[in-house]
Amino acid sequence: MSNGPSFPLLIDELKRILKRKGIKYSKLASELCMSESSIKRLMSGDDANLSKLEALCEVAGISFLDLVILTKDQSPKDFFLTKNQDDFFAKNTNYFYVFHLLYEERLSVLEIKKKYKLTEKSMMTYLKKLEEFGFCERHANDKIVWLISGHISLPAMTELGRHLTRTSIDNLKDLVVDGAGTDNKKEGTFQISEGYLKPETAQRFMAELTELIKKIAQASSREERVYKNDELILYTSISSLLPIRLYYEDVENI
Repeated sequence: MSNGPSFPLLIDELKRILKRKGIKYSKLASELCMSESSIKRLMSGDDANLSKLEALCEVAGISFLDLVILTKDQSPKDFFLTKNQDDFFAKNTNYFYVFHLLYEERLSVLEIKKKYKLTEKSMMTYLKKLEEFGFCERHANDKIVWLISGHISLPAMTELGRHLTRTSIDNLKDLVVDGAGTDNKKEGTFQISEGYLKPETAQRFMAELTELIKKIAQASSREERVYKNDELILYTSISSLLPIRLYYEDVENI
C-alpha cells in the first residue's frame, strides 16, 4: 500500500484505537516479531505496506476493513483541552502558541526554532510538555506524530480563551486601523456595517451566517486532506450580527 493521502488518516485512527486499548508499541513489536524502532517508523508513516497495516489491525483486534470504515465515518470534530491543560496554557501562553504553530499551522520544529530563534533546549522543553499531555510523540529527525485530531476549540469563558480573544481583538485592531501585517499577495475581505432590522430578520441572517461558517469549516477539512500545506493559505473567518452598537465614545463634561 502506497503512502497516499488516505494513509495518514488510517494510521491516526489506528493510533487512537491502540491508545484506547492500552496496546503499546513494545507489544506490537513482540507480536509481529519486529523491532520497536520498525514499529515507530511504520506508525510515523515512513514505512508502510498493506500486509503490515493488516497485521497491526489484527493485533489491535480489528479488521483492516473496520479501520477503513472507522476512518471514513469519522467526521471532523473539535479538539477540547482538559481543565488542567487549559489552566497550564493560560499561565504559560507561550507553550500554547508553540502547540498552535506545530499542530494548527503545521510548522516544522526546525521552522519554529529558526523563526523564533529558539535554542535546542527550549524547543525540547516545549515538546516534552506537549508529549506529557499526550498530544504527540517525538521521533527521530524532529518528526512529530500527533495522537489527537480535530481543530483546537476553546470556550471563551476559560482563562486561556479570554487571553486568546483579547489578543486576537488587539491584533485585528492593529490590522484594520494601521494595516500592520497585511500581504497584498493574499486577497481577503473585512467590513464593518450597522443596520436597523426587525428581530425575526436578524434571526434569519444569523442562521445564514452560522450555515456559511459550517460550510467554510467543511471545505477547510476537505481541502486539508486533499492538498499539500504549501498549496493552502490560512484564512480567518469573522462573522457577527449583534444587537449592540460597536462604536461608542465617552461624552465628557465641558
